[in-house]
Amino acid sequence: MIEAPVLLNPEGRFPGLIVVDHAGTATPARFGALGLAENWRHTHHFCDLGVAPLAQALAQRLDAPVLLGTVSRLVIDLNRWLDDPRSILTQVEGVPVPGNVTLDPATRRARQDAIFWPYHAAITSVWDRVTRRHRDPLFFALHSCTRQFGGQRRPWDGGTIWNEAPTLAHPLLEALGTLGLTLGDNQPYSGREGAYTLDRHTWGSGYRACGFEVSNDLLETPQGQADWANRLGDALSTLTQTGAVA
Repeated sequence: MIEAPVLLNPEGRFPGLIVVDHAGTATPARFGALGLAENWRHTHHFCDLGVAPLAQALAQRLDAPVLLGTVSRLVIDLNRWLDDPRSILTQVEGVPVPGNVTLDPATRRARQDAIFWPYHAAITSVWDRVTRRHRDPLFFALHSCTRQFGGQRRPWDGGTIWNEAPTLAHPLLEALGTLGLTLGDNQPYSGREGAYTLDRHTWGSGYRACGFEVSNDLLETPQGQADWANRLGDALSTLTQTGAVA
């Protein structure tokens, strides 16, 4: 049994795909309890807070296909290489994650087979369809991040993530640059340190691709989510070219 991602607006006419690796909050019972207190569910360690409603608003505003991960990143992180120790975290902020500490190889593979691989297979399927329909589609990976990290306040309201080339990231920053926001280029997280989803699905393809982090304190309310849907929706609209080829 797989934990399928959620695909919104599969026939959307927007020339691109929005993916949301860390939208999920599910902790499937068959993989055992994580063993963390309930309050962890409301932290950025559990999921990207506020990003699911933002992505849903963008799907509607842009008429865009959007693919949402459904399982908590603490069960398995959809945006990490499988040999990365952060793929399945054994502790957060020094607190052990009991359900992850003593995973045997079979249980680890079961999570990969039920969650990780189906998610990326779904991206491949939808992205293939998008690239057949549009001449110059965009691949956009949406995230949110915490404002406070390591005892410091991050200044960025949002920031791009890119590795191979900034062909989408830099025009996106330019499009957002008149809005009075503090924006980071490969900050607060750098794609140069690896961004699995972007690299796996777009590296070497020539398509414009980047990730984007929104500070989650700006997504705490429906109004904040709507504001960011408008900002990103307007910016992405200006960067797309219409013209289906199939």
